[in-house]
Amino acid sequence: MFTVFRRKVPENIFRLVLNQTLPKNYATITCSYKIPSLIPINVGHNLQALRYKSKKSQKQPPKPAVSESETETESTFEDQVVDKNTKIMQIRVKSLRIDGVLKSGLGIARNKIETLFYESKIRVNGEKLLKKSESVQEGDEIDVIKGPSPTNPDFLNVARVEVLAVTETNPEHITLKIRRCKNLTVENYEQ
Repeated sequence: MFTVFRRKVPENIFRLVLNQTLPKNYATITCSYKIPSLIPINVGHNLQALRYKSKKSQKQPPKPAVSESETETESTFEDQVVDKNTKIMQIRVKSLRIDGVLKSGLGIARNKIETLFYESKIRVNGEKLLKKSESVQEGDEIDVIKGPSPTNPDFLNVARVEVLAVTETNPEHITLKIRRCKNLTVENYEQ
């Protein structure tokens, strides 16, 4: 043990510690010199492992009481999820413009959404979008056409955002509850 200890500690401190300890007390050597953490020293059972776990549950404010009607509507939204590609999300937007909702819901940049709009690849409730600044309403289905299905040309692959609920929490932000499906196969729209 002293060979490892001696290599890392200066000679004068090592001699001081060696002269003040007896061979039977080697397990309880104390030294005021700061020892690097990589030195293996037998310290017996003086160490105690601590876990610094955060306690987020104590920091969070209590949740407000929820009425029965709110729990029923939330459960109906969750019941409508049918596959693993569908995800229910809450997003915050500054306005109800379709390009802003698609940006937040699908994670697409606005310039990409603008390109898709000019290529007529955005549909709202099955109809071609005429203005990209059009506002969404509760119950709208916004589809971004990715292309025809490789297995069947009568179907299209789309990314769909369905607006489930609109809540205005404060004047700056509007909270939308949406159902997002990044890969969905639907029947081809009328051309």
